[in-house]
Amino acid sequence: MRTTRFGLAAVTLLALLVPAAPAGAAPTIAEPAATTRTSVATVAPATVVYAPRVPGVHRWLLPVRVRQVIVVSATTWRTTYGTVSLYSRTTTGWRRVGSWPARLGYGGLVVAATRKQDTGTTPAGVFPITQAFGRYPDPGAKLPYTHVNSDHWWVEDRRSRFYNQMRLGSLGGFALRTSGYNSSEHLSTMGTQYDYAAVIDFNRPKPVIGRGAGIFLHVFGRGATGGCVSVSLGHMAAVMRWLDPKASPRIVIGQSTWLAG
Repeated sequence: MRTTRFGLAAVTLLALLVPAAPAGAAPTIAEPAATTRTSVATVAPATVVYAPRVPGVHRWLLPVRVRQVIVVSATTWRTTYGTVSLYSRTTTGWRRVGSWPARLGYGGLVVAATRKQDTGTTPAGVFPITQAFGRYPDPGAKLPYTHVNSDHWWVEDRRSRFYNQMRLGSLGGFALRTSGYNSSEHLSTMGTQYDYAAVIDFNRPKPVIGRGAGIFLHVFGRGATGGCVSVSLGHMAAVMRWLDPKASPRIVIGQSTWLAG
């Protein structure tokens, strides 16, 4: 989402994860009439294993494979300021490895499932982070990184089957325009905010058209964002080097008491 000119102060999940109920007793198996007993093998359902709760986040449980979490918290739903905190999980639990000021959308926060495109709201929920890009060369990212050039776009065209994806303009399939109802983002021309960016997998990979596209963790722009989360250039570079796909990173976004609920 492009940074807005709004002078509002700004910054910095929604699938509810509930532990599976314990498996019940195995069903009773009727014995055959024959005198020889038949051995019947029963297989208990797999038990879902969850990681310990992330500090300040009690609304969701995350799978045990998740070992990196970025928590974006805000004091109110309408504020455009927030805090970004990074957590790594070790054998002894979660350890905070960084905490910085952040900016949010000019429309504040909204629960992800109710979000609408072009409202300037940052979606609240839990999302994977699976790829990164930037106008600058790869800073040493472990995530798949795209050094964007003039052919790279982020598709926000509601009529396109490539909605909410990075795509080369030369491949077509969407309107090559940066303004209007079915515009998209021409990444190399968006300014310093896209020097580094990590893609927040909100409304991906099976997007609901009109819910929103192009939600990133990126570098500070001129003020509040259009729905993204932003931090300083130095902090963003550090995040890029820290995020590791082997740790199944997640970003958790929301108002602080809601996250703790």
